[in-house]
This record gives sequence, C-alpha cells and structure tokens, in this order.
Amino acid sequence: MYLVFVHYGDTAERIDFENLYTHLFLTDQTELLQNVRPSPYTEVTGSLSLLSISSLDEVSGTFSVMVTLTLSWQDNRLVWNTTNFMDISNISVPVTKIWTPSVIMRNSAKRVRTLGLENNMVTILSSGKVILNIGDFLETSCSFDVKHFPFDRQNCEILFVPWLYPNSSVGFKQRVKTIDLKLFSENGMWKIIGSKASIQYIVLSSEYPGVVYAELKYSVEMERRSSYFVLTIFMPVIMLLLLNSAVFVLPIESGERVGYSITCLLALAVFLTLTSEVLPKTSDPLSVLSCFLMLLVMTSAMICTMTIITLWLHHKDEKPPMPMYLKKFTHVMSHVRRCRKPPTMNKTDASSEDSPTSKAGPKPKPFLVNDDEKDGSNRSNKLVIVKPAPVQMVSESELSERTDTEEPYSDITWKTFAELFNFLCLVLTLCLTGTFGSIYVLIAGGNL
Repeated sequence: MYLVFVHYGDTAERIDFENLYTHLFLTDQTELLQNVRPSPYTEVTGSLSLLSISSLDEVSGTFSVMVTLTLSWQDNRLVWNTTNFMDISNISVPVTKIWTPSVIMRNSAKRVRTLGLENNMVTILSSGKVILNIGDFLETSCSFDVKHFPFDRQNCEILFVPWLYPNSSVGFKQRVKTIDLKLFSENGMWKIIGSKASIQYIVLSSEYPGVVYAELKYSVEMERRSSYFVLTIFMPVIMLLLLNSAVFVLPIESGERVGYSITCLLALAVFLTLTSEVLPKTSDPLSVLSCFLMLLVMTSAMICTMTIITLWLHHKDEKPPMPMYLKKFTHVMSHVRRCRKPPTMNKTDASSEDSPTSKAGPKPKPFLVNDDEKDGSNRSNKLVIVKPAPVQMVSESELSERTDTEEPYSDITWKTFAELFNFLCLVLTLCLTGTFGSIYVLIAGGNL
C-alpha cells in the first residue's frame, strides 16, 4: 500500500494549483489523456491491503472482504517541473481526467463490475507516476474443504484482471509477494496464517491464438478458530452420550431404564437439529463431524435396544432350560469380572473324603432318649445308639465329574445372565464413545 506525502512548498497558493491544473489538463490533449494509454505497453504495479474479513459462507461458497487495491503506472504526459509551480510535488484529480486500467474481479460471486467508485481520485506525482487507490467491498467465490471442520483451513483467492487489455498492451507485476495486513482488523472466527501475491497468466482458446491476459492473484490462507464449536457441539454431544450410557448403572427393577434411554436419544436428536445450522451443508467432501454425530446417534439408538434386551432377559421365564454354553460363558465372565479364577474343586472336601474315616463311614452318634413308664411315676434316661444308613461309595472321577458339571452352574439363571449382559453393555458403550471421540479428534486434527 502506497503512502503519499504531499508537499506543496512554503509559498504555494491557490493560483499555483490552478496553473498546474491548466498546464496538465486544459490543453488540446485532454481527450487523449482520458482515452489513450500512456505508451503502447504500460506496466501496472499492484498491491493489496486487506482491511477486514466480513464473512466466509461455506453454504453459498462466498468469501466477503474489505480491501484496498493500489495500482501505479508511469504516464510521461503528466510530468512537470516543480520549480515552475512553487515546489508542488503532487496533485489529486478525479479518476475521469486520465487514463486508468479498468480492473475487474474475475472470480466475483455476484456480478462483474469495474472496481472503485465513479468519483474516485488519483494522485499524480511530478515524475509522472500515477497512484490509484481502490477501496471496495468484494464478494468472491471460493472452494471450501470442510472435511476437517471445525479444525479446517481454507485458502481463498482474489483475482484481478484488466478489462479488454491483453498482456501485450497492459502488463501486471506485484510490488510485494504478500498481502499487506498492517490495517487488518482481527476476525472472531478466522485467523490468517499466510498470504501470497503472484502473477497469473490466462491463455484463451484456439479462437484467439497468442492472446494472453495477465492478472493479479492474491491468496489468503485462513485457519478456523475452533474453540466455539468444541464447547457448543463436541463437548455437549459427548456428555449426552455418556449420560445415555449411564442407563446401565440404574437398577433393572427400577422400571425407568427404557424411558431414560429414549429421553437421552431424543435430547441428542433435538440438539443435533439445533446445531445443524452451523454445520457445512456439503457432500463433496463430507464433513468428518457430520459422520461423527451420526455415529453417536446410532450408538444412542443401540443403547436403547440393548436396554430393552436386558429387561427382556431379566424377566424371562425360567422354565425353558438355559443353554449350557450361556451358563459356561456367564460363569467364566462373572469370575473375570470379580478378578479371580473360577474354582474347580474344593480340596478340603476331597481330602476329607479320601481319609480312612470317610471310607469306613461316619461313626454312630449316641443321644439320650426319655423312656416313660406306663404309670408315669418312674422315669429314666436311656442311652440309645442310632446307626446311620449305609453310605454309597462314589469314586473320585465320578465325584469330580459331578462337581464340574453341576455345582458351578447350578445357581446361574436368566437374571444372572441379564446382569452380566448389562455390565458388558456399559463397558461397550463407554469404549465406543471414547473410541469415536479419539478418532474424530485425530482425523479432524489432520493426524489420520
């Protein structure tokens, strides 16, 4: 951006400016100054100053900015000797008084028009250098990549091309290689991380061979400020899903599990409806956040289904025999859940059965019996020895087989399996929530 310091001299008066204006414009070449370019080949130097970012709309694909485009070129017809005009070094005149390169924005989002105001002013230096500052509000079309939303980066371009002037007549060059950001007002949603200024050449089709247009190309690389979206979308959705997973902590007999899970599912669906306005509505490419939210909704629906299955298992009739593979699975997982190995056999009982006493049978135990006489006057206590029934001898292999097949699974019912299934559902949903959240952060951050 050019800064013009005006020096009029110490004794310059109004009559001196009038004389200079008459010398430059009130001549026979006035019309030529307006309509004919200074030389057969005029080189125009450009630079862009970005003032503010108004909006960046992913839905409509527009990038709205406020900029100042500075163009400068040499016009030897506007040279004067400062000593003849009281050291006046420059003068500002309406843009209609001299020839200017009509510049349009090639990637305009709306209509194509010439930049600048009709009553714009140009500054002419005594050396013949002309400086034109064009301040305007621009809406350009931009191609957005919202795959990593809201951790995305966008690169938008602003293209300026001279109207009806090929590169052989009017050429462009950049004064600097970047965009001037000294007057830029920070944006609350986007942060500029880089900019680039270059020259791009456009070659027309075969109908006009050899016709090349030079244009000014300005690229702005921006990074979205993601804190707002993390706090308003990501964290609430994760909290809602964790609350939905807490349904497996409620007692099965409470009777509120199905209503609680469906309420959480509806709350998540309503929240996603409210936040859909800020999500980019595009399918090429598809936003990772949209896929992530859909997975969370499916997980919440799966939680409701598993809650219903848990209640069905808990209240299932015990008359149909429970399959042995389910009993074995429940037996093993129950002991794994308690962090200890399932017992195979009671060694103390086995050793006692192998002792000589157990082989011979238990010893008879004496006890006292009251023997009443017929007249009821004489009573005496007699010691009666009762012999136990004979004990059936069982071999060690048969005893071990009975213990392994009957005793560990005798107390396993459908309710026991329902409690285990409830615990596994809790672990599964928590793992899915953590996994989905971690994968989304890695993908959105560009690490996957």
